[in-house]
Amino acid sequence: MNVIPTQDIARHCLHAFTQLVPVSRAAFYCVDRHLQAHDFSLHGMSGEMHRDYLDHYRQFDPLQPRHCVSSDLAVIPLGLAMARQPQRDNQRYRDFLGRYGVMDVVEVFAHRNGQPQVAISLLRTAEQGAFTSQQLNQLSALQTLLQMAVAHWPADEDALSRLTPKERQIALLLRQGVSNKQLARELGVGLPTIKTHLIHLFRKVGVSSRTELVGALFL
Repeated sequence: MNVIPTQDIARHCLHAFTQLVPVSRAAFYCVDRHLQAHDFSLHGMSGEMHRDYLDHYRQFDPLQPRHCVSSDLAVIPLGLAMARQPQRDNQRYRDFLGRYGVMDVVEVFAHRNGQPQVAISLLRTAEQGAFTSQQLNQLSALQTLLQMAVAHWPADEDALSRLTPKERQIALLLRQGVSNKQLARELGVGLPTIKTHLIHLFRKVGVSSRTELVGALFL
């Protein structure tokens, strides 16, 4: 079986979904064996909003893969997901959405061997209104496209294989608990460069801290 580059799959899936159902923002992402989202491809979403989500609000997101894995649904509306978590967490997530003018969210998952493999998050503004029943049905029909994409997904589940040689070196050093100063000495660069490398690495893996990075890559 030929393996299609993941960036191409993400781009085509985002185009198909956003052409069928109007949205303001969307994100395609992969799901690892620990049910963590990573390798985000963004559509209409600013880097600032995505960083804010990863750094401060992801833990309150009821549509995270770990919350949705037990559902029999492949298309999960925000309201249904919110019914399954504490109200205080829902309010924090609503605060985040409201800050960026988002009214409604739907998550569309594709599975392999009973586990979510990839997903698309679709966001609508107040002007666009909440997703209608007809639109949810359309997304359910289009979910088969996402499911077909899984058939072409790389079979290698080694998270390190997605990283560049430099990123792997940094990740292995972080597993040893080295400081930023030690990283700078090891790589022969300055501290600002190390901070830039870490920001890029966290975003690529879809985490917001060293602990989360080590957990996603090695645990």
